[in-house]
Amino acid sequence: MEDSAPDAAAKGDAAPAQDDGDIPSEVKRGRIAAIRGDEVFVEIAGIGKTQGIVSMQQFERPPRIGSIMDFVVTRFDEAEGLYFLSREGAVGRQTWDQITRGSAVEARVVGSNKGGLELEMVGNIRAFMPLSQIDFGRVEDPSSWVGQKVQAIVQELDRKAKRVVLSRRQFLEKTRDQQRGKTMAALDVNQIREGVVTSVMEYGAFVDIGGVDGLVHVSDIAYSRVESPSDVLKVGDKVTVKVLKIDADKGKISLGIKQIEPDPWSLASQALRSGDTVNGRVTKTAPFGAFVEVESGVEGLCPISELAWKRVGRVEDVLQVDQVHMFKIMEIDPGKRRLSLSLKQAAGDPWIGATVIFAVRSIVEGTVLTCTDFGAFVELKPGIEGLVHISELDNKRVNKVTDILNPGDTKQFRVLTVDEDNRRISLSLKQVVEYVAPEPTAAQTAGAGTKTQSQPARPKKPKPGVGGIGKGGAMGMGLGDLKL
Repeated sequence: MEDSAPDAAAKGDAAPAQDDGDIPSEVKRGRIAAIRGDEVFVEIAGIGKTQGIVSMQQFERPPRIGSIMDFVVTRFDEAEGLYFLSREGAVGRQTWDQITRGSAVEARVVGSNKGGLELEMVGNIRAFMPLSQIDFGRVEDPSSWVGQKVQAIVQELDRKAKRVVLSRRQFLEKTRDQQRGKTMAALDVNQIREGVVTSVMEYGAFVDIGGVDGLVHVSDIAYSRVESPSDVLKVGDKVTVKVLKIDADKGKISLGIKQIEPDPWSLASQALRSGDTVNGRVTKTAPFGAFVEVESGVEGLCPISELAWKRVGRVEDVLQVDQVHMFKIMEIDPGKRRLSLSLKQAAGDPWIGATVIFAVRSIVEGTVLTCTDFGAFVELKPGIEGLVHISELDNKRVNKVTDILNPGDTKQFRVLTVDEDNRRISLSLKQVVEYVAPEPTAAQTAGAGTKTQSQPARPKKPKPGVGGIGKGGAMGMGLGDLKL
């Protein structure tokens, strides 16, 4: 087909267009495939393997193989299976005299390098666009722009060297400035606008709503907790926003994304009640407690004191982020957007029935939690602790509790008392093995002649001459010794 292409071109130039071969003129994108003499062969996009042909006279200089350009399809020759193309009318014609610095032009990206883009302007004029002038933000992959048609401003022009430097960024800025005035004139609070995310920061995201950038603060992205805006939004995302505030003097606009949807707290007042038990997902932990999401956008706090019936040193010892547990609603205030939760209340009070479970005089097993100067606290079951006083550690004198018990020790203890209402249990270690005799009965204490430990010792008789009647006693004194 390539061998017959020149002849076909000649036939096409000499003969009038056939009625059945004529097609409406339309712009097609093509890639330069080969050059044969005065004819340039083009692979047309979207037309399969069929090639097009265009005269070399329509190029100011021979095009590079592989270059991508726009062409106008003038007619189709069925006999040869060729499209006859023209450069004129595809992107227009423009001469050096028509190009001026600061003017807006249209160009096609035909190549890229580390420094920027290679372009072909109208009239087959070559140009260059620095990487920093392609877009507002940094362009990571300039090769992705090859084949695209862009509008730009002539930034530099050297007619002698035929050097043209273009800036798409300046064109976008100029267009945005023109659009900005129109947008600001029509902008009002509570309007719903379509926008595009232009940048994402730690505190929020900027959205272009028509030549005007507004800020969506991180707290206005979603009703649920958002740790980082980049977790939800990225540059180029199309979003629907609501205008929250306009400061015309400072040129600042506050936008909201979550405000497009109904406030979930308005529904929470109907769906949630104090005393209800609900499923919740831990979203964040803090030294004072854990934040828990019970419904999308409805978050409550479970204080550290409500995590467990036992002492909790760190929240992370009980709960981890993204864990799901059952919580009891202690208090809810939709107006103030406050929700108080309890993990331990949802699990039930372990002290209920403690009097039966830990009967007085029974032997129980427990683990030492902490030691103090006066005794040791022992965990009998999760949420229930008892106290072993230092006097109940051993039959002999104990100077330090840690001489007998240490945290982590597991021992058996005897229950001495249980106060379920005040949540107190007293324990004894020494009485686990020590036998404590029962109190003596009245009959035992009434028996005579038998000396027991409970009977007081008889007083000794006074020796003669010491204090009683007898020699040397008071009755044996002479009259001269008495003072009247």
